[in-house]
Amino acid sequence: MAATPTSSQPTSSQDEFKMPVRRILPYLKPLKGRFILGILIGVAAACFNAVMLMAFQIIFSMVLKGQSQTLGTQIDLPFGINLNIAEILGIAKDTPVGITGVLIACAFIPVLLFTNGFLEYLNKYCLAWVGNKMLYAIRNDVFRSILRQSPTFFSSSRAGELMQTVFNQSRVAQSNAVQLVQLVTNRPLTIIAILATLFSQYPFFTAMSLFVFPLCILPVIALGRRVKKSGKSEELETGTMMTAMHESFTGIRLVKSYAREEYEVARFERANAAMSRNAIRWQRASELVGPIVESVASLGIAAGLIYWWWKDWEADKFITVIFSLTRIYPPAKELSKVSLLMQKTAYAVNNVVSLLDRVPDIRDVPQAKALPRIKGGVTFENITFSYSGPNGQPLEKAAVSGIHLNLEPGKFYALVGPSGAGKSTLFSLLLRFYDPDQGRVLMDGVDIRSVTQDSVRGNIGIVSQDTFLFHDTIRENIRYGRLDATEEEIIAAAKKAHAHDFIMQIQGGYAAVVGDAGCNLSGGQKQRLSIARAVLRNAPILLLDEATSALDTETERIIQDAIHQLTEGRTVIAIAHRLSTIMDADQIIVMRDGRVDSTGTHTELLASSELYQKLNALQFHE
Repeated sequence: MAATPTSSQPTSSQDEFKMPVRRILPYLKPLKGRFILGILIGVAAACFNAVMLMAFQIIFSMVLKGQSQTLGTQIDLPFGINLNIAEILGIAKDTPVGITGVLIACAFIPVLLFTNGFLEYLNKYCLAWVGNKMLYAIRNDVFRSILRQSPTFFSSSRAGELMQTVFNQSRVAQSNAVQLVQLVTNRPLTIIAILATLFSQYPFFTAMSLFVFPLCILPVIALGRRVKKSGKSEELETGTMMTAMHESFTGIRLVKSYAREEYEVARFERANAAMSRNAIRWQRASELVGPIVESVASLGIAAGLIYWWWKDWEADKFITVIFSLTRIYPPAKELSKVSLLMQKTAYAVNNVVSLLDRVPDIRDVPQAKALPRIKGGVTFENITFSYSGPNGQPLEKAAVSGIHLNLEPGKFYALVGPSGAGKSTLFSLLLRFYDPDQGRVLMDGVDIRSVTQDSVRGNIGIVSQDTFLFHDTIRENIRYGRLDATEEEIIAAAKKAHAHDFIMQIQGGYAAVVGDAGCNLSGGQKQRLSIARAVLRNAPILLLDEATSALDTETERIIQDAIHQLTEGRTVIAIAHRLSTIMDADQIIVMRDGRVDSTGTHTELLASSELYQKLNALQFHE
């Protein structure tokens, strides 16, 4: 399955947006108190515009008429309110405003604007706080959902695109969703509050000023059609760019070995250029809306100005009205971007939700119990399994077919055979990376599908040829085998793995950082840390996946000695190409074409198995 699967497209961007939004609403439930508070503050900020406009009308009436203005002059306010300051203060009506009154009135201007701005800030802060808390929870759950997926999912997904969804698309969904909530809860109310104030006093003038407002919608619709796919394309190309970076960094040794730096740069540049083109197209459309809306709106203001001249009204009232009208267009301009924001947000939200809700191919049965520590018995009971192709359908040729093996606790078993014989598949089935198409895998007689995956894997330790180390200290890489291990237990495990001596020779010792994927260590050193990790895990079953095939003879001898100490008292199943490493196995299982060709000890197979004789002869010849 692709990393960012898409289903059949809904009939509209609104439907495409609403469906996944309903899925993430549960993340809002624990935060609904702060969310509701943010909405209420937004409503208060919108309504405060009406209060602020009436206050400005009082201030302008007191100040702009000059020194002849008295406190007893009646001020006609919106909604039929008549104000007489002299009556309120209980003073003579012919009392002049004076310099004191002017200073007090003008001092209210920054107070009003600060109050309005502070309410807007609280609205944005509360909603941003809620959005970031939701983003934190959603990112954690998406990452957890990805890690629950089976290897089938990862084999068909690009790591860069998964990283893009977890980090960037979740952020896009959160930030745009918060912005949309702010727009649809605060901005319409702001416009309504201002218009209600204006209409209550100047209905005809306000209508004339706004008759061109519907024309503002036309450029938004036209631009929306042109950039409908830009937001989606930008996110797609960002995923491609992150994939290119991830592959270049993780495969840096290969890149440098083949001198492909410029090739990788060119690959990155192509994705980066495509992303930049779409980002510019999106930004151009988003920002172009504002000037168009303002230009069209200015026609209404010009028409209103002509009407004001014709009516011969006072200038102080006109300044109040124009101030009011200019406060309408910023929220109107922001509302015009809602459609564009929804188009971009819908794609990001859909990708996040698709990963969030993806059901793992391998999952625990309801009420599955934990498997306790076992003795180490393993049974492959008539196992048949086929991998899936790119279309999700099983491949025609089975990876393993009709496998029946009974492995007793505390013994050493080896799997040998040509590449593609099915050896690694048996390991994957035992680890329950996949479930067999037919048959059962048993541990101490218990079907591993009936117990939790964690408890199954908790009974298994593994040492692989492809050792992976985290970019962390040696101590933490060993501790990965058992997270609650003490310092003494870590050192004891390192000594058993013949790793303690070389660790102490490294600057920093156990606190030394191994580098990305262990790049600061040799292959043998990484392998010994992997063995130390398995020693610390102390599992009853040990899987050795060609643990020494890529090492030199001297290092192989050290590793073999470490493995010998590790295998004591455990059921060991080893995949080996070097027959010299498994000649002492209690039973060697020879596989060919997904089936068991023969079983027996080294001596028995040399006498009875043609395939084993051939493998032995080839290695002896080498």
